[in-house]
Amino acid sequence: MKTRERILQCALELFNEDGEPNVTTLDIANELDMSPGNLYYHFRGKEALLEELLADFMDKTHGLLHLEADPQGLEPEDYWLFLHLLFESIIAYRFLFQDLSNLMGRYSLISRSMRQWVEALRGTLLELLLALRDQERLRCDDRALERLLDALCQTVLFWLDYQRISSRADGDPTHAVQQVLGLLVPYLEADTRHWMSSLIERYD
Repeated sequence: MKTRERILQCALELFNEDGEPNVTTLDIANELDMSPGNLYYHFRGKEALLEELLADFMDKTHGLLHLEADPQGLEPEDYWLFLHLLFESIIAYRFLFQDLSNLMGRYSLISRSMRQWVEALRGTLLELLLALRDQERLRCDDRALERLLDALCQTVLFWLDYQRISSRADGDPTHAVQQVLGLLVPYLEADTRHWMSSLIERYD
Protein backbone atom coordinates (compact mmCIF):
# COMPACT_ATOMS: atom_id res chain seq x y z
CA MET A 1 0.00 0.00 0.00
CA LYS A 2 1.33 3.43 -0.94
CA THR A 3 2.17 5.92 1.81
CA ARG A 4 -0.65 8.25 0.81
CA GLU A 5 -3.20 5.45 1.05
CA ARG A 6 -1.81 4.32 4.42
CA ILE A 7 -2.19 7.84 5.77
CA LEU A 8 -5.79 8.10 4.58
CA GLN A 9 -6.70 4.70 5.99
CA CYS A 10 -5.13 5.52 9.34
CA ALA A 11 -6.80 8.93 9.49
CA LEU A 12 -10.19 7.39 8.71
CA GLU A 13 -9.78 4.75 11.42
CA LEU A 14 -8.72 7.30 14.04
CA PHE A 15 -11.45 9.80 13.09
CA ASN A 16 -14.04 7.02 13.31
CA GLU A 17 -12.78 5.67 16.63
CA ASP A 18 -11.96 8.89 18.49
CA GLY A 19 -13.89 11.57 16.63
CA GLU A 20 -12.29 14.06 14.26
CA PRO A 21 -11.88 16.89 16.83
CA ASN A 22 -9.84 14.58 19.08
CA VAL A 23 -7.33 13.52 16.41
CA THR A 24 -4.34 15.60 15.31
CA THR A 25 -1.98 15.07 12.41
CA LEU A 26 0.66 14.26 15.03
CA ASP A 27 -1.56 11.44 16.32
CA ILE A 28 -1.82 10.08 12.79
CA ALA A 29 1.93 10.33 12.23
CA ASN A 30 2.65 8.58 15.55
CA GLU A 31 0.18 5.81 14.74
CA LEU A 32 1.99 5.21 11.45
CA ASP A 33 5.45 5.56 13.06
CA MET A 34 6.09 8.36 10.58
CA SER A 35 7.65 11.78 10.96
CA PRO A 36 5.20 14.73 10.90
CA GLY A 37 7.24 16.14 8.02
CA ASN A 38 6.66 13.03 5.94
CA LEU A 39 2.93 13.21 6.57
CA TYR A 40 2.93 16.92 5.72
CA TYR A 41 4.64 16.12 2.42
CA HIS A 42 1.54 14.12 1.41
CA PHE A 43 -1.18 16.14 3.19
CA ARG A 44 -0.64 19.72 4.26
CA GLY A 45 -2.72 19.58 7.42
CA LYS A 46 -5.83 17.87 8.73
CA GLU A 47 -8.18 19.79 6.45
CA ALA A 48 -6.46 18.29 3.40
CA LEU A 49 -7.03 14.82 4.87
CA LEU A 50 -10.67 15.61 5.53
CA GLU A 51 -11.10 16.88 1.99
CA GLU A 52 -9.76 13.63 0.54
CA LEU A 53 -11.86 11.42 2.84
CA LEU A 54 -14.95 13.48 2.10
CA ALA A 55 -14.34 13.09 -1.63
CA ASP A 56 -14.03 9.32 -1.16
CA PHE A 57 -17.34 9.21 0.69
CA MET A 58 -19.08 11.28 -1.96
CA ASP A 59 -17.70 9.04 -4.68
CA LYS A 60 -18.85 5.86 -2.92
CA THR A 61 -22.40 7.12 -2.45
CA HIS A 62 -22.80 9.00 -5.73
CA GLY A 63 -24.27 6.04 -7.60
CA LEU A 64 -26.76 5.37 -4.80
CA LEU A 65 -28.03 8.95 -4.74
CA HIS A 66 -28.27 9.29 -8.51
CA LEU A 67 -30.46 6.37 -9.54
CA GLU A 68 -29.85 4.81 -12.92
CA ALA A 69 -32.54 2.15 -12.55
CA ASP A 70 -36.17 3.05 -13.16
CA PRO A 71 -37.72 3.33 -9.68
CA GLN A 72 -41.01 2.10 -11.12
CA GLY A 73 -39.45 -1.35 -11.54
CA LEU A 74 -38.04 -1.69 -8.02
CA GLU A 75 -39.25 -4.37 -5.60
CA PRO A 76 -39.03 -4.35 -1.78
CA GLU A 77 -35.72 -6.25 -1.89
CA ASP A 78 -34.28 -3.44 -4.02
CA TYR A 79 -35.18 -0.90 -1.34
CA TRP A 80 -33.47 -3.10 1.25
CA LEU A 81 -30.28 -3.34 -0.85
CA PHE A 82 -30.24 0.39 -1.58
CA LEU A 83 -30.49 1.28 2.10
CA HIS A 84 -28.04 -1.40 3.19
CA LEU A 85 -25.36 -0.13 0.80
CA LEU A 86 -26.05 3.44 1.86
CA PHE A 87 -25.68 2.68 5.57
CA GLU A 88 -22.55 0.62 4.93
CA SER A 89 -20.94 3.73 3.47
CA ILE A 90 -22.23 5.92 6.30
CA ILE A 91 -20.79 3.52 8.89
CA ALA A 92 -17.47 3.31 7.02
CA TYR A 93 -17.20 7.13 7.19
CA ARG A 94 -19.10 7.54 10.42
CA PHE A 95 -16.94 10.41 11.72
CA LEU A 96 -18.85 12.62 9.25
CA PHE A 97 -22.15 11.79 10.93
CA GLN A 98 -21.07 11.99 14.55
CA ASP A 99 -21.91 15.56 15.56
CA LEU A 100 -22.38 16.54 11.92
CA SER A 101 -23.63 20.07 12.66
CA ASN A 102 -20.46 20.84 14.64
CA LEU A 103 -18.26 19.47 11.86
CA MET A 104 -20.12 21.56 9.27
CA GLY A 105 -19.71 24.65 11.43
CA ARG A 106 -15.94 24.21 11.57
CA TYR A 107 -15.23 23.30 7.94
CA SER A 108 -16.88 25.21 5.11
CA LEU A 109 -16.00 22.49 2.59
CA ILE A 110 -17.79 19.85 4.65
CA SER A 111 -20.75 22.20 5.13
CA ARG A 112 -21.16 22.76 1.38
CA SER A 113 -20.59 19.13 0.41
CA MET A 114 -22.86 17.62 3.05
CA ARG A 115 -25.67 20.06 2.26
CA GLN A 116 -25.46 18.92 -1.35
CA TRP A 117 -25.36 15.29 -0.19
CA VAL A 118 -28.47 15.76 1.94
CA GLU A 119 -30.29 17.37 -0.99
CA ALA A 120 -29.33 14.42 -3.19
CA LEU A 121 -30.49 12.00 -0.49
CA ARG A 122 -33.79 13.82 -0.15
CA GLY A 123 -34.30 13.88 -3.91
CA THR A 124 -33.62 10.17 -4.27
CA LEU A 125 -35.89 9.20 -1.38
CA LEU A 126 -38.64 11.41 -2.81
CA GLU A 127 -38.26 9.72 -6.19
CA LEU A 128 -38.60 6.30 -4.55
CA LEU A 129 -41.65 7.33 -2.52
CA LEU A 130 -43.39 8.83 -5.55
CA ALA A 131 -42.72 5.64 -7.52
CA LEU A 132 -44.31 3.57 -4.74
CA ARG A 133 -47.31 5.89 -4.71
CA ASP A 134 -47.66 5.77 -8.51
CA GLN A 135 -47.71 1.97 -8.22
CA GLU A 136 -50.47 2.34 -5.58
CA ARG A 137 -48.23 0.60 -3.05
CA LEU A 138 -47.87 3.72 -0.91
CA ARG A 139 -51.01 5.41 0.37
CA CYS A 140 -50.54 8.97 1.54
CA ASP A 141 -51.37 12.47 0.35
CA ASP A 142 -48.76 15.12 -0.42
CA ARG A 143 -48.60 16.48 3.14
CA ALA A 144 -48.19 13.02 4.67
CA LEU A 145 -45.58 12.16 2.05
CA GLU A 146 -43.60 15.30 2.98
CA ARG A 147 -43.64 14.34 6.65
CA LEU A 148 -42.61 10.79 5.84
CA LEU A 149 -39.77 12.08 3.66
CA ASP A 150 -38.51 14.27 6.51
CA ALA A 151 -38.62 11.32 8.92
CA LEU A 152 -36.68 9.11 6.52
CA CYS A 153 -34.00 11.74 5.92
CA GLN A 154 -33.63 12.45 9.63
CA THR A 155 -33.25 8.77 10.42
CA VAL A 156 -30.57 8.29 7.76
CA LEU A 157 -28.65 11.36 8.94
CA PHE A 158 -28.86 10.92 12.69
CA TRP A 159 -29.22 7.17 13.26
CA LEU A 160 -25.52 6.79 14.06
CA ASP A 161 -25.56 9.77 16.42
CA TYR A 162 -28.53 8.29 18.25
CA GLN A 163 -26.76 4.94 18.49
CA ARG A 164 -23.67 6.61 19.93
CA ILE A 165 -25.56 8.75 22.44
CA SER A 166 -27.69 5.82 23.60
CA SER A 167 -24.65 3.50 23.79
CA ARG A 168 -26.23 1.12 21.27
CA ALA A 169 -23.61 1.43 18.51
CA ASP A 170 -22.99 -1.98 16.98
CA GLY A 171 -21.89 -1.10 13.46
CA ASP A 172 -24.61 -3.24 11.90
CA PRO A 173 -26.37 -1.54 8.97
CA THR A 174 -29.18 -4.11 9.16
CA HIS A 175 -30.71 -2.39 12.20
CA ALA A 176 -30.61 0.98 10.45
CA VAL A 177 -32.32 -0.43 7.36
CA GLN A 178 -35.02 -2.03 9.52
CA GLN A 179 -35.62 1.31 11.21
CA VAL A 180 -36.01 3.18 7.92
CA LEU A 181 -38.22 0.58 6.26
CA GLY A 182 -40.29 0.36 9.43
CA LEU A 183 -41.26 4.00 8.93
CA LEU A 184 -42.69 3.07 5.53
CA VAL A 185 -44.78 0.11 6.67
CA PRO A 186 -47.87 1.97 8.02
CA TYR A 187 -48.26 3.78 4.69
CA LEU A 188 -48.10 0.70 2.48
CA GLU A 189 -51.08 -1.10 0.99
CA ALA A 190 -51.82 -4.53 2.46
CA ASP A 191 -49.85 -6.84 0.15
CA THR A 192 -46.77 -4.60 0.05
CA ARG A 193 -46.99 -4.04 3.81
CA HIS A 194 -46.97 -7.79 4.40
CA TRP A 195 -44.05 -8.23 1.98
CA MET A 196 -42.02 -5.43 3.57
CA SER A 197 -42.78 -6.61 7.11
CA SER A 198 -41.68 -10.13 6.20
CA LEU A 199 -38.48 -8.71 4.72
CA ILE A 200 -37.75 -6.77 7.92
CA GLU A 201 -38.41 -9.84 10.08
CA ARG A 202 -36.27 -12.07 7.85
CA TYR A 203 -33.19 -10.01 8.70
CA ASP A 204 -34.08 -9.50 12.38
